[in-house]
Amino acid sequence: MSNDDDFSALVGDVKRLKPSGRAYRSSASTADAASLAERRTAATATPKQAAALGDEGFALLGSEDSIAYHRPGLDKSTLRRLTQGHLRPAATIDLHGNDIEHSRDRVWWALQEAQKHNDRCILIVHGKAGTGYRNEKGDLLDVGTALIKSHVNHWLRQVNEVLAFCSAQPRDGGTGAVYVLLKKHPKASA
Repeated sequence: MSNDDDFSALVGDVKRLKPSGRAYRSSASTADAASLAERRTAATATPKQAAALGDEGFALLGSEDSIAYHRPGLDKSTLRRLTQGHLRPAATIDLHGNDIEHSRDRVWWALQEAQKHNDRCILIVHGKAGTGYRNEKGDLLDVGTALIKSHVNHWLRQVNEVLAFCSAQPRDGGTGAVYVLLKKHPKASA
């Protein structure tokens, strides 16, 4: 008995399916190199809005400073629930060990993913730092300030989908993290 016979015995009577009319493409595409490069560039490009997360005009914060922000019109009970940690984050992003540019990309990505999944609240752990940074001469600058935290505070204010954010409760990172409340996705409210 061959493998084909074994298979036929297991499966039984087989009937051919009607053609669906669906076109299937092979993995070997006939697209030229220029169009492939163009599609690859478009797929990996940073969305134009990501550039909106600018650095100009931000203020350096201390490592223990609490931060809070809310758009006008947000009801007080929702804001109170956010600040008290009652709105539990659906996702957490940890920025420890990232430089400014990588942090900016990760914050933007996290906000986009949260919107895509209709998450209303996320937690961004930016850390407290406060150890400062070295300039090109090797001098230690801004000791006691939290560089990533300062940027996150500045970036979140620039995103229209962010309704509010505030420093987290101690159990979630305290002044080293922020709860972020996002607008409802348009599809979710319909």
